[in-house]
Amino acid sequence: MAEAVIDTSVVEAKLSESTLVENDEELVASQNASLDDIMSKIKVSTFGLKRNYSSIDISADKWLLTMDPKSLEKLSNSPSLADGLDAETEQDLRYLGCELIQAGSILLKLPQTASATGQILYQRFYYQKSFVRCNFEHHLIACLLLASKIEEAPRRPRDVINVYNRLKQLHRRRHSSNLNAKLEPLVLDAKYVTLKNNVIKAERRILNTLGFVVHVHHPHKLIYAYLHTLQVIDNKELLQKAWSYMNDGLRTDIFLRYKPETIACSCIYLAARTIENPVPLPKDPYPWYELYDASDRDVKTISEILMRLYQRVKTFRAMKAGCVSN
Repeated sequence: MAEAVIDTSVVEAKLSESTLVENDEELVASQNASLDDIMSKIKVSTFGLKRNYSSIDISADKWLLTMDPKSLEKLSNSPSLADGLDAETEQDLRYLGCELIQAGSILLKLPQTASATGQILYQRFYYQKSFVRCNFEHHLIACLLLASKIEEAPRRPRDVINVYNRLKQLHRRRHSSNLNAKLEPLVLDAKYVTLKNNVIKAERRILNTLGFVVHVHHPHKLIYAYLHTLQVIDNKELLQKAWSYMNDGLRTDIFLRYKPETIACSCIYLAARTIENPVPLPKDPYPWYELYDASDRDVKTISEILMRLYQRVKTFRAMKAGCVSN
């Protein structure tokens, strides 16, 4: 009977292969154990959130307060209202602040975009913070100062404070019985130094509150482009009226509710109806503004907000005039 011949090289190869597999399995198991050990040392968030990468939103659209339910709630229940300030007083402070920023930008010879940026920052900030807790004057001056830097037309803090001091005196004289009261120059004393320091602190607080997202999309160019598309760009009265509505709308919170495209459409819609010679705009088969993703409801709502603003201004001025005459 013949003896079986065993190929030792084949046996050695199989043994070597099985050894490699075992080593690989041990290596994988060791790596998994190390990973588990590392993960076990990572503390879970205090809020019990799932581990995830953090994210930063630098889009200007993050300040549209109608984008999510939590932000939308602030439109009806702002921090100022939560602190006991009545809605009428809050609206007066918003209007007055924007009016002073607009006037201050003119005296400082800033571009209109800087004025618009300052007013929008002012509105954004006071939907995050309360008028009761954050000084009105300090943050108003800080918004104007910050806007000049954002729009690359920086002004010195001293100049901005000096302009505000003059506007404050003019406003008081206009609404008092002594219309010939002398305007006092700004004195560079300890009181001024304290005010300047408070303004600088307020500027930092605004940046921190807004998460350093301070860029603004302005509808100025959109109005011009839309009128050109509608082939009515030669109507200077319509263009000027639409721009005026847009600038006046800065005194309201529409820039925190709607996108610039919708605001531009609404300003054109309202201007075309209110100028001396109304301009008919396309509405068949669909309204022209639907081309720019603006709904009929939003366009008309913005128009109503603007018209209520003018009625409010007339009532406010009539009331002040009556107080002065008496």
